[in-house]
Amino acid sequence: MKHDPRITASLESLRRRIRRYVWFHGLAAVAACLGAAFWLSLVVDWFFEPALGVRVVFLLAGFGFLAAVAIDRLVRPLGARLTDQNMAMLFERRFPELNDALLTAVSLGPALDRADGLEREMVRRTCREASERIGGVRAAEVMNPAPLRRGLAAAGLVAASVVVFGMLASSSFGVWARRSLLLSDELWPRRTELAVEGFVDGVRKVARGADIEIIATADLAKPLVPKTVEVRYRTGAGARGRAVMNREGEAVAGRERYQQYSHTFRGVLSPIDFELVGGDDRVGPLRVEVVESPKIESLELRCEYPDYMARTTRRIPVIGPTRIPRFTRVAVEGRANKRLARIRIDAATDEQPSAPVVLEPAADVAGGRGFRYTLGKLDGDVTLSLTLRDADQIESPEPTRLVLVAAADEPPELAVTLSGIGTAITPRARLPVVGQVRDDFGIADVWFETVVDQGRPARKAVAAPPGNLTELAVDDALEVRELGLAPGQKLTVALKASDRCNLQPAPNVGESARWQLEVVTPERLRAMLQARELTLRYRYEQIIQEVGETRDSLARISLDGGGAPADGDEKTTKNQPEEDHAAEPGDAPRDWSGREPGEAPEGDAAGSSDEEGSRRLAVESLRCERAIQNSRKNANETLGTAEAFDDLHQQLINNRIDTEELKIRLQSGIADPLRAIGEGMFPELERRLLALRDGFDGDLAGGQSRRDAACEQIDAILAAMNRVLSRMMELEDFNEAITLLQEIIQEQEKLEKQASERQKRLLNELLEEK
Repeated sequence: MKHDPRITASLESLRRRIRRYVWFHGLAAVAACLGAAFWLSLVVDWFFEPALGVRVVFLLAGFGFLAAVAIDRLVRPLGARLTDQNMAMLFERRFPELNDALLTAVSLGPALDRADGLEREMVRRTCREASERIGGVRAAEVMNPAPLRRGLAAAGLVAASVVVFGMLASSSFGVWARRSLLLSDELWPRRTELAVEGFVDGVRKVARGADIEIIATADLAKPLVPKTVEVRYRTGAGARGRAVMNREGEAVAGRERYQQYSHTFRGVLSPIDFELVGGDDRVGPLRVEVVESPKIESLELRCEYPDYMARTTRRIPVIGPTRIPRFTRVAVEGRANKRLARIRIDAATDEQPSAPVVLEPAADVAGGRGFRYTLGKLDGDVTLSLTLRDADQIESPEPTRLVLVAAADEPPELAVTLSGIGTAITPRARLPVVGQVRDDFGIADVWFETVVDQGRPARKAVAAPPGNLTELAVDDALEVRELGLAPGQKLTVALKASDRCNLQPAPNVGESARWQLEVVTPERLRAMLQARELTLRYRYEQIIQEVGETRDSLARISLDGGGAPADGDEKTTKNQPEEDHAAEPGDAPRDWSGREPGEAPEGDAAGSSDEEGSRRLAVESLRCERAIQNSRKNANETLGTAEAFDDLHQQLINNRIDTEELKIRLQSGIADPLRAIGEGMFPELERRLLALRDGFDGDLAGGQSRRDAACEQIDAILAAMNRVLSRMMELEDFNEAITLLQEIIQEQEKLEKQASERQKRLLNELLEEK
């Protein structure tokens, strides 16, 4: 059974009204949200001017919110199914006088055909009653129009405000639309206009640890010039802060274009994100990125040497100031730690600085991280200052200094000496020169230069080594007899050498020490050498005396407490009192009690014997140490004497005044035995004395035998030294024979002179008689 037409019409009327209500209410909500979103986005964009990404997020969020509102207030309510029961319940709720008749009629009406008897009658009666009562109510009164009116009013006001704003501030509305809807980067018009220098795409790079100065300018043509500009920053480490920029002076409009502000971030170690806020303008976000400053990792010099040096091209790594031979062609090659944009080279010579040179990086050197600079021929000291600028436009904080020292080709160095020649020579002498000649780049010639008295220098060739020999051993001799000298003249001799330098008018010449020599007769030279030998003999006798004193001192060492001298020392000690056995020659008698002079002995001396024994042992140890030192000293002096006699022997040979007897005597009889004593016997003595000294620290039982062994070695040394001394004494016998021979010659010359004078006198007398 269908509903009563009156009931059906009322229900349908209410359904249409509800749908209109929902539609208008939803539209009002959407319009209000649109208006609110407009004003909210306008305010946010005006004050904060968010970045593009933020604006995209806001736009998507706005569309999402509006979609949610539309779905919640329009789509979902309009799509809801409004049944007759729903409408009847609304009528019953609004009009209680229906007394649930309408709801019962709507609910049971469709089942009337299936009802029987009384039940059908009751349903029909209820439906008639509901139809009668529904005629007295109006569907329009079911809905409360006040909320809808308020929503529409609010939506109208918001929409009107947007329309009015768009009409009155169309430019601002256009900026909002382009920024918020079209996502343009256009900025809002401002009364203040700030700008920042040195940032590319909002980024500026700085070397790690360096300071960076931020320069901002305010356009004086704008209505508002801020008194202060604030820096708001955040470091890569998470620290945040604000700082007021320094206002640089007071710019005057019409005379200047901009007012300048500055702020310095000092010692930047991590990235910094910041923005500048001043007046109604805002600049940012800006970013300071930290990069490594460019620096030179390696430097090399490519050197092409002058031809006369006969050197191949070399690469020399630069560590500090570098010495380069003069006139070498030099090219500088370097490698940096990062890609370079340019290299500035300032060169300064001894005379004046030159114009700076700007180079591009060499693509074939370290992949754009290297450079090459050809300096040319090095004619003087040069200091290069290399300043790098990398691809990030970061300049090296300090230029790298490269000091090139132009090393002139020095003359050859001659480390030579005269061997076996003194200050006097004979006219037939031979002057041996031994040593070494050195030059950095090659020796060309070596020669003797001689000057007789004040005459002109003469030259005698020694060697002309082939190639570029840098070291030459010299062992040559100058024959004096070839110079035709006479006794009384002065001879100056020097060894000279030249190098192969051909870059100047003449090669470099080095010179040894100049030796001033006096030319004397062989007789005078023998006398001079004999006088020197006598001096050596007197010194040698002193050495023998010192060795003897060392032997006497050593013999007095007693390690068994008896104070007994060594064998053979009775003659030395028998006339000395017992308490003086440990004294040195010339020392006052020792008091081993440890008392002060004039102090009376103590009555109780329980520990005095031990103390006296310790002191005595210390004295004996000191005597042994002194013997060791004397042994070393006498050994060196003996070897020095042997060298001196070797020199005498060589002088006799080089001056050609030697005889076989003299050579045997000086070499085999004196120099060789002295060398054997100094190199063999004295070291053995030192070994035995060291063993004796070590015995003082432990084994005293064998000390006496070690002392006797040392004394025996000294006795052997004295015997050998006295044998050498006897050979030295032969010089007196030889000199006496020479003196006697000279007297005979002088007497013979005297007699010959007297006979000549007598013959002249007789001849004169005969002439007078005629």
